[in-house]
Amino acid sequence: MGVHRFYPVHLFVVKIMHMLLENLIPHGFQTQLHYPPQSLEERPLKELYMSLSETYRYDQFSLLGAGQGAVLKQGNHRHTEIYPDRLTVKEQPTSLSFDEYSEQALAIAKEIREKIRIPVWVLQQSQIRFLVPFEEAVTPLMKERIFSVPDEALQVFERPILGMCLRLEFPPTTEKPSQMQLRVEPYFRPNEEKMLYLELTSRFLQPTPNNEEISLRDQEAYAFIREKACSFLETCFAAQD
Repeated sequence: MGVHRFYPVHLFVVKIMHMLLENLIPHGFQTQLHYPPQSLEERPLKELYMSLSETYRYDQFSLLGAGQGAVLKQGNHRHTEIYPDRLTVKEQPTSLSFDEYSEQALAIAKEIREKIRIPVWVLQQSQIRFLVPFEEAVTPLMKERIFSVPDEALQVFERPILGMCLRLEFPPTTEKPSQMQLRVEPYFRPNEEKMLYLELTSRFLQPTPNNEEISLRDQEAYAFIREKACSFLETCFAAQD
C-alpha cells in the first residue's frame, strides 16, 4: 500500500480493504476461562500433562504445589496454565490460523474440564493479536490519518516519535453483552516500522455450562476484528483532506 495524496480516493480504499482483510498475519492468541475456585490434586494434573503433551507437544511441566495448579509449556510461546479458579491457553508468536487455534483451545478446555471436574465456565476473556504489513512507515500514517496531530504540537517534546496508540473501549449493551477493547498501534520492534499491530481483548461475563460456547465467543471476537475493526481502519486511512 503506497499512501500518497494524489491517489484517487476509491483506489486508495480498495488497496486498504485488500491489505487489511487479506494480509492479516496471526501474531498471538489467548483464551482465559474462569470457574468456581477449587483445590487441584496432583494426580489429575499429571495425567493431563501426559495426555496434552502427546497431542499438543508440550515438553515442560511444572506443578505449582499445595493444590495451586500446574503450567504446561513448549518453549516460551505455547502455554496452558491451570489454576484453582482459571485456565489460560496461550500461543504467541503463533503459526496457527485463528480457526486452528480456536479448535485447539476448545479441545484443551474440554479435556481439562472433564479431568478436574469444572462445573461451569463463569467468565471468558480472550485476546486476538494480528499484524498488518504496510508499504511505508505506520507511525506517520497514524499521525496524519487517525490523530491529525500537527508537527508543531509534537515538537514540544524535542524527541522523535516512535509510535502512537489508539485504544477504543466498548462497554456491554443489551444487544451485545460482551466487553471489547481494541488497540491499534505501530508494531514496536526494530526494523518493523511498516507493520501495524491490532489487539482485541474481549470479555464475556455470562456464565455458561456449554463447552461449545467457548468457540462461539472467540468467533464473535474474531468477527469483530475482521468486520468492524478493519472497516473502521479502512475509513480512517482512506480519509482525505
